[in-house]
Order: sequence, then structure tokens, then C-alpha cells
Amino acid sequence: MNLSLLVRSVFARLWRYKAKTLFMGLGIMIAVLATVLLLTVIDSVKARFLAFIEHAYPSNGIVVMGGSGPMSGGGSRNTLRLADVETIIGSTGIKEWDPVLFGGSRDVKRAGNSLLVNVAGYSDQAESVRGQSVQEGEYFSAEDIRDRAHVALIGATTAAKLFPGESPLGAEIFIDNVPFQVKGVLEAVGVDVHGNDQDNAIQVPYTTLMDQILRVTYVSGVTFLLDDQSRVESTSEEITRILRERHQIGEGQKDDFAVITSVLMHRMFQRSFRTFNIFIPLIAGTAFLISALVILSIMQISIKGRTQEIGLRKAMGARSRDLQTQVLLEVLIVAVLASLVGILLAQLGITAVAAPLLSQKLGIKQENPSLLVLTVAVGASLATGLLGGLLPARRAAKLKPAEALR
Repeated sequence: MNLSLLVRSVFARLWRYKAKTLFMGLGIMIAVLATVLLLTVIDSVKARFLAFIEHAYPSNGIVVMGGSGPMSGGGSRNTLRLADVETIIGSTGIKEWDPVLFGGSRDVKRAGNSLLVNVAGYSDQAESVRGQSVQEGEYFSAEDIRDRAHVALIGATTAAKLFPGESPLGAEIFIDNVPFQVKGVLEAVGVDVHGNDQDNAIQVPYTTLMDQILRVTYVSGVTFLLDDQSRVESTSEEITRILRERHQIGEGQKDDFAVITSVLMHRMFQRSFRTFNIFIPLIAGTAFLISALVILSIMQISIKGRTQEIGLRKAMGARSRDLQTQVLLEVLIVAVLASLVGILLAQLGITAVAAPLLSQKLGIKQENPSLLVLTVAVGASLATGLLGGLLPARRAAKLKPAEALR
């Protein structure tokens, strides 16, 4: 059979029976739209979480938190003392470390302006340990930490709210009515993976926060950086042993602290996203299967209505293979066109809806569908077309001319 003539014939039939063509393609279009949209969004969220983990828990770092850790609501979090940190440093030889003390939302005032800002205490080593510097001014010095100086580093959002249109450097702000001088403006980092604005924040020396605002004797946590990444596992075990011994935790008793490494966080990440890895393919597979059943039903009805035409063509010398090819070509063309429309709609949905929402809530920049996602979507649509069209195609090929013309 002439391939060019066959293709023209297929397109003419699809155009003639627009309603059937539309219904066959609608299911595939929706399935492709849902698959591309969901996979692109999930991939973007995964990438954002992985970036957060790699920044907060570097591969050569160990994070120790008081209580059960940052992702547990149970247990007291005031169990980590500076003496514990000093013992760990003395026993392990760690050179680079930075404590953190979370002060929560505090009332911050400046010249009549007042707002609630998250306040945290850090050391002079936070700039290198945590990878955030200042875009204006200077970072904390060792003298600021030692002298419990009343200096503060403010986030970009806080600076814009308290000092609209002017430089905050050297200005005075009040945190819970305690005066602080603005020493610098922190680099903008956007929202975190929980949707919180990290630039609406203030950092002060942890010693100042401990002694003069919170009046506590503990820190919330500490990050240790090792020179040799291969020592992370053994060092974390040593830290656990030291803290259990210092806190007098008996055998079989639960730790009142959490030792967190990058490996542990990646395991938790994979466990958290396991549900998505199961349900997204299940949802997409169900949508494509329903589409295949719709195509099967429509094509079965179509073949039944074309029985005499098929019989006439066979009587005139058409081969069974030619008829089978024509039916399969019909559904495959519908599948390709429907998948392209689904991809286009998914891209519009990502650009117009998903991207702005993800940017606002999670700080995710617009992500386009990856080549793998597009390949999977188009491949699934072609498989759907074949699955739905194979049985009608075989039925058409097996019709006998005499019976079909009767």
C-alpha cells in the first residue's frame, strides 16, 4: 500500500469523524497533562529539598541538636550546654564549629516601626560554617562574641520593612526593648522548604542572646565541620558516646539529643518521598489505562460501523496487514497529537500556576519538564494507543470479505 495515500486517508477519516477523534484523544491529553505536571512539580520540590539538605547538612558536617532534633516535637531541647560542645571539640580535635540558639519571634522596634522577627544567635564562624555572609556591612567578629556585643545582622526583608529607602548600617534597633546596633545586612536567601521567609530574620551574637535576652545556659544546636569527610561516621559515633556519658544516659534509655549527618538526612528524604514514588506512577498509569479502554471502545464501534467498507477493500485486494496498519496508524496519530497538546497545556500550567505558587511558597524557581519526563509521557501515550487499538486492528484484519459484505 502507498504509505502517503494511507496517511492522507487516515487524516481524512480523523477529520471527518471529529467527535470520535476528540474523545479518543481527550483521555490521553489529560493523562499526559497530569503526568508532566505532577512529575515536573515533584522533581522541582525534590531538587529544592535536596539543595536545602546539602546546605544545612554538608557532607563533611555533623549537626548536633538538643532534644529529639528539629523534626520532632517531643522532648526537651535545652539539653545541650556549651560545656558539652567544648568536651566534644577537645576529644575530637574539630577546628571549625558554630553554635546556634533559636530565640523565636521577638518584638523589634525602630523609630516607631514595630514588627515580629525571628531572632537567632550565632558565632563569628557562622559565615564560613553556614555559608551565609553579608551583602552590606560586616559580619560578627570574635570580639563581638567574647564581649557579648549588642550588634545585629538583619535580613533583607527586615531591612526593607524597618529602613525603607535608607541604609540600616549603624542604626539602632530594639529587640524586646534591648538596644542593638545594625552591623550588617545578610545576603538574601528567600523562603525555606517550609515556605518561611528566611530574610525576615535577625542574627545576634549567641552569647548576647544567651545572657542578656533569653537568660539561658544552653544552645539549640551546633554544627561541626570536619577536614576529612571520611571521618564523619566515626566522629558522629564518638560524639554520641561523649554526650550519652556526659548526660548520664543509661543503656536502653533514649538520647536527649540528636546527631544528624548528611547521610542520615538523605535517608530520611528518600523515606519521606517514597509515597510520591509509588502513587505518582499509579495515578498516571490509571489515567493511561482508562484512556486505552476508551480508545478500545470507540475503535470497536468504529470497526463495526466500517464492516462493509473493510469487506469491499478486501475484495478489491487489500491485505489484512494493510487494514491492521491503517487502524493502528489512526490511534497512534491521535495519541501523538493528544500528547503534544497535553505537553503544551502542562507547560502553560507550570508557567502560569505552578511556578508562581512554588516560587512564593517554597522558593522554587520555574522548572521546565525534563527530557526524561517528556519521553515518558509520549512513550506512555503511544503505548496507550497501541493497547487500545491492537484488538480492533486485529478484528478488522480478520474480517472475511464475503461475511463483511453480507
